[in-house]
Amino acid sequence: MKDIGKILAYFLAVIVLGALLAPPLYWLGQAVAARGVMQFLAETEFQKFFNRGMLVAALVLLWPTIKWLRVGSARELGLEPDQRWWKRLVVGFLIAGSLVALLGAAYLGAEVYHFKKELHFEKTPPLLLSALIVALLEEGLFRGAILGLFRRTMKPWPAIVATSAIFSAVHFLKPDENVQVEHVHWLAGFELVPHVFHQFAEPLLLLGGFTTIFVLGIMLADVTTRTRSLWMGIGLHAGLVFVKMSFSKLTKRESAHLPWIGEELQIGLVPVGVLLLAWVIARLWLQYVDLRSNPAGR
Repeated sequence: MKDIGKILAYFLAVIVLGALLAPPLYWLGQAVAARGVMQFLAETEFQKFFNRGMLVAALVLLWPTIKWLRVGSARELGLEPDQRWWKRLVVGFLIAGSLVALLGAAYLGAEVYHFKKELHFEKTPPLLLSALIVALLEEGLFRGAILGLFRRTMKPWPAIVATSAIFSAVHFLKPDENVQVEHVHWLAGFELVPHVFHQFAEPLLLLGGFTTIFVLGIMLADVTTRTRSLWMGIGLHAGLVFVKMSFSKLTKRESAHLPWIGEELQIGLVPVGVLLLAWVIARLWLQYVDLRSNPAGR
């Protein structure tokens, strides 16, 4: 219970520090844009900087929190060195990326989405780096630190479920895009804090979105527990994020049909089926190809 309390304190501190960092990040973006560099920052809304502030805060506070929890090594979190890391990373990426791409193709065929008039394929390769960074950070935090801490005091499946619930809830903590901050000042980030919970008041969005991310979290935690490594989870996560972001750059949504089809490619009960299929394929690959060829799992 003490560890759980410290984890909750960590998330509270992330919100506070993220709100404090948002204004300086916004002003820095405006200054950079004024010099003719990354001019898109001049038109970026304050909410985006609030989200980035939360991410920076999560990174800054992660190491002190790990030390506070007295974690001496990765083995204490149920992780071990993985000599097959590259293979698991690539296979995970291909499984998730291929299935999400097929989902996108189905949406295009059903005219839920359509291609934009101008297709900028050159914008998609840099998204691969962004997807890998997101996957590394989130897998390190949720399936590395949090899942590992829960597993020290809980059985595997209760720990997996608890971690996945937190993972899903955190992804719903986003400011309402309709809320505008008229004047950015040092405490402007705190004006958005009451609005980060707005998605929890929308039942259909909660059902479609929360369920999808929860199932994703279960899948990622399961493969992490089975392999005692983060790498296959990182591959699955990165594959999903890369295809999702690329699809968003190239297409435009025509309609949403909550809770079945959400406002983003990965949101809705239809994507839940795709994630369940990805989970089955990942488990089969681990059982019949990867782990069976090396019973020690390494």
